[in-house]
Amino acid sequence: MIGSIPARASPASRAGRQAFVSAALVALFVAGTLFVLRTRTTLDLPLAVGTSAVLGLLWAALAGWLVQAREWRRRRLRLALDRMEQHRQDLEAQIEVLDATLEEAKPETEKSDAARERDERWSRSIQSALLPARPPVLPGYHIDALYLPCGVLGGDFYDFRVFEDGRVLVTLGDVSGKGAAGAIVMAMVQTLFRQNADVACGPADLLARVNEGFAGAVGKGIFVTALAAWVDPARHTLTLAGAGHHPVMLFNVRKRVSSLVQAKGAALGLVSGADFSESLVETRIDLAPGDALLFYTDGASEGSDSLVTDTGEDRLRAAAAAAVLEGFDGALGRIRNDLYAAAAPRDDSTLVLVARHGGPGGAHVGRIPTARTSEGLTA
Repeated sequence: MIGSIPARASPASRAGRQAFVSAALVALFVAGTLFVLRTRTTLDLPLAVGTSAVLGLLWAALAGWLVQAREWRRRRLRLALDRMEQHRQDLEAQIEVLDATLEEAKPETEKSDAARERDERWSRSIQSALLPARPPVLPGYHIDALYLPCGVLGGDFYDFRVFEDGRVLVTLGDVSGKGAAGAIVMAMVQTLFRQNADVACGPADLLARVNEGFAGAVGKGIFVTALAAWVDPARHTLTLAGAGHHPVMLFNVRKRVSSLVQAKGAALGLVSGADFSESLVETRIDLAPGDALLFYTDGASEGSDSLVTDTGEDRLRAAAAAAVLEGFDGALGRIRNDLYAAAAPRDDSTLVLVARHGGPGGAHVGRIPTARTSEGLTA
């Protein structure tokens, strides 16, 4: 076979090529390292270096890079610790400011409590001033009232008005709200009763006049249940009209009987005009010697929080019957002691007693026997 045989490279040429490749690799690595570290230096390496020299340069470059990375991490850690320390100092400063603010606000809170207590005392005194100081004195009759608000301010009201001809107007009511709102509505309705008492020709007419003034002055959902009664001592009659209120309890200690006198009619504020007037029904009661009528609000018929199984009008009726049998004087106090011996009322409670003297007034012992019928309570 005829051909040419390539000549083998000399050892010197091979060593030169290896040195060149090694130097190129080292130069690339060092340049990359210097670029990462963003430093400037001068590279002056011989072209002819051995394998151990190349490895030494690589190790030195890697060690320098690791040192720089460790130093960079230390700087970042110190920066994070410095920031944490600054946050801690800021929090301590904020806590000190809050403590100082609370300490400064403490006297203001105490002043607010004192102001609130003062306002509550004034409110109670104003509401008490709206109620009669004492019941009227009517020859041949016993009139008394008991008012028990369950809170600072109550939504119940009662009032008496004595006319020149000797008649007495008795009004009683219960506002749907409680607290300050109930007290404001109570004062409004009571004022309307007083303003219209002299011009009304009867209890139904009085309720109609009050409703016209009240229905247009309050919003929807606010209503008042009320009773109005004219007591005529000359004729010994009581004329009654009601606006959504409970019936009146009638007791006679001579005959030992009791009954419920209904007072039908829409509550104040629910309807107006002819619809309200047409819902009212006046009832006339002839008062015999020994008759006693008890007006009350729903707080008295609901009892106290401690009464669970024996509550309502039955308990009130039984307590009132026993109380009037012992005598008219102090009867309302005995009813209160019976109803609220264990706990205070859970709602505003008002009792008004109108009784005609002439009965035995305590000669009988025991309670008036009663039985429930479809129309009320009879003997």
